[in-house]
Formats: sequence, structure tokens, C-alpha cells
Amino acid sequence: MRKCRLPRSPLTTRLSGSARETEDRIRSIFQWKKKRPPALVLAVTAGLIVLCGGLVSCQQRPAVPSIIMETQYYNSLGSYIEIPALSLPTGEQNEAVDAINAALDELREEYRLSLSGTEYGSQCLFYPSTTDRYLNLVFFQKDADYGNDGYTASWVYDKKEGVQVTAEDALALAGTDREALFADLEAVIAADPEDPRELYQTADPISLQGFRIKADGKPVFYLTAMVDCRDMGDDGFLDEWSRLYVWDNGVFTRYHCMVFVPDGPPYDQYPLVTAEETDQLDPPLWNQWYFAGEAPAGGFVDKSMLDVPHSLVLPGEDLYPYDGNFYAALLSCYADYQDQWNIYYADFQSDSDQAGDLRVGPVTYLGEIYPDETTTAVAYQVCYTFYIDGSRGLEGHANFEVVVLGFDTQTGNFISLLGRADFDPQGLSIEEIIHKATQP
Repeated sequence: MRKCRLPRSPLTTRLSGSARETEDRIRSIFQWKKKRPPALVLAVTAGLIVLCGGLVSCQQRPAVPSIIMETQYYNSLGSYIEIPALSLPTGEQNEAVDAINAALDELREEYRLSLSGTEYGSQCLFYPSTTDRYLNLVFFQKDADYGNDGYTASWVYDKKEGVQVTAEDALALAGTDREALFADLEAVIAADPEDPRELYQTADPISLQGFRIKADGKPVFYLTAMVDCRDMGDDGFLDEWSRLYVWDNGVFTRYHCMVFVPDGPPYDQYPLVTAEETDQLDPPLWNQWYFAGEAPAGGFVDKSMLDVPHSLVLPGEDLYPYDGNFYAALLSCYADYQDQWNIYYADFQSDSDQAGDLRVGPVTYLGEIYPDETTTAVAYQVCYTFYIDGSRGLEGHANFEVVVLGFDTQTGNFISLLGRADFDPQGLSIEEIIHKATQP
């Protein structure tokens, strides 16, 4: 019978027929650690260590962007706009940074009229917050209107991974989801001991506006909730209101923000992000100088006079003397269809306002067209406020509307009111604006 010989492996120890030799080999196997390893083994091991270290050091780390304040604007009519851009070191590229900059450009376009005209009280305030890992870009947005606490927008960049953090990422860090977050806020609103409400009956009465991530890695969320009106008996109804809430470590806090008044007291305002967590930039941002009772570097841009198009000014005349003619024409138009009101012009509310007043405020020039050889049709966005006696005393109701006035092209004299309508002109051409405002 033929013997079957097993193949010999280089990793095995051959056992001979000699008992002595077999004992020596087994003893050698169990005592190898007591001996110095061969020099070749040491050399190979050291080479592997160096190679691994080199591979780690060769991994490219994401470049960290810096904040460049491209837009920083404060005018005398209470419009404060702060919109930055992110800048990478020369030669560096990052898709997340490009995406955030594109979104910031869209935000800048949203406030184009505020930067070019005399729009009142339009604000986009910046709260940068940088931690070891995250770059948080948080914005508080507020318009000079009635009915909301303001809104937020945010973008968060992960410096370690070089990516933009999504809302879903932040919710996962908090160990929750949108449905649970919204349900918790609805319960808080319904159980408010001072003003219990129900949500307004819309498809999405609660929305997640933005978030940031703190130094400890825990997120803070910003949410808006539209609450329903409340019956106050003989005093009528308390209007619905878009509230702004801040969620931090499982606790909701409502963020109150008054309508800002230039050079006025801060009332009960407080920063959206604490001063300790907010980056200190130079020149200082609004949140740095306002709460300190100071003014912006270089002062406010003076927008107390209307920007009148040159085509409506007679040759040789200065630009601003025409303003008196414009406001006289505008006030007469309001008096024609609001004869029950005391009509006047003023930049801001004063202590002398009373029921029956209609205050025409700042006006933004939108553009002009020439319907015929002798007429110039000029469109303006007008802010006006009327005052009534309400359940809480004197109440001011602010409104924006588009007004189209006709002027004599040759003399600049006012001809007539061509039309007025309540709509948002943003994104429309001047032809579309005037057509919409002058339609019956």
C-alpha cells in the first residue's frame, strides 16, 4: 500500500522520530518570546511603521475657510444688512464652500432693494459662531411689519470633514427627528400658562428654520410656529402670530424681538446667539455694537431723503429740492382716498401719534417707464402706518404697497395717481410692476 505524504508547509515544525529532538523543538516554540527577535524581523516591522505613518500624514486635510464680510450696511431708516462670503486659501477648492457661497449670494439678492433704496426696517443680522470643529453662519431676519417675531437662516460647515452639515445630520446629533421636535413644540405652545394657543390651521404651521452646533457638539435649533388667534370676548381677537422658538438641550425658549428703532433703547431684546459664543469681527457686527449702546463703524448711511430719478429733475436743479414736490403729491393722493385720516409724513413713530393718523414713511424708488411722449410713470414702494384705538391702547398697523405716480416728462410736475396695489414687487420687471399696480 502506497503511503500518502502530506505537503510540507513553511509555517510548520517537522517532528522527527527522535523523542529528544521533538522535546527540544517544542521547548523552543514556547520560549521564543524570551529571545531577541531576529534583526530582519525588526527591520521589516520598523519599515511597516514608517510606511503607515507616511500614509496617514499624506492624507489631505480639508482647508478651513475664513469669513469675509462682503455686505455690511446700516442706514438711518433702520435697514441693517450683514451678509458674508467664505474664502478658502489660494488654490484650495471645496464643493461645500461653493454651495454655501451660492446660497449667500441668493440671500444677498433678496436684500438688493434694501441696499439700493430707502426701504425701512429691513434687517438681516449675522451671528457667526466658530468652534473647534464647526463654522456656524446664523442669520436673524426681520422686516418692519406686524405679525412675526422674525425668521432665521443658517449654514453650518464641518471643518474636520470639509462638508456642509444638513438638518438631518443635526437632528441625528440631537437624537430626535422633525416629527418629534414639532410635536414637542406644539405641546409647549398649547400648555403656555400665560397665552395657551393652538397652531394656525395651515399645512405646515411649524417649520425648522435653521440650526447651529455648539462647542460641545450639541445642536441648537430655530423654529417658527404660526399660532391661531385667540378670542378675547368684548375686546375682539388677539391676532395670530408667527413666533420664533429656540430649542437648546431639549428646552424651548421663545425669542422676542422688537421692531428696531435707530439710536433707540434695546427694549427687551437680547442676542440670538450669546456674546460668549459669537465671533468678534472687525469692523464690528450689529450684535457687537447695538447691545453696547454704540453705533456702527463709520456711522449710519443717511437715507432720510428720497432717491429721486434724475429724469424727473429739471436741468440745472439739484436732486433733493424735488423731494418736497414728490411728498406733497404723494400725500395728496393718500388724502384723496383716505380723507378720514390725518395724513402726514414722518420717518418713524413719535409720541404725538394718535388715532386717526396715517403716517407715510420712507419710500423706495422701483423704476419708471414712458407710456407716451409727455408722461413719465414712476413706481414706488411706500411704507405707511395708520393708527387706531385698540384693546391695548393706540395700535399702529404698518403696510407696504406699490404706488405709481404720473409726472410731466418735460417739467417734472405731478399729473395724477396712476395706480396703487398691495403686492411684493421683488423679482418683477418695472413694466410688470407698473402693469400690475395700474390694473383696475
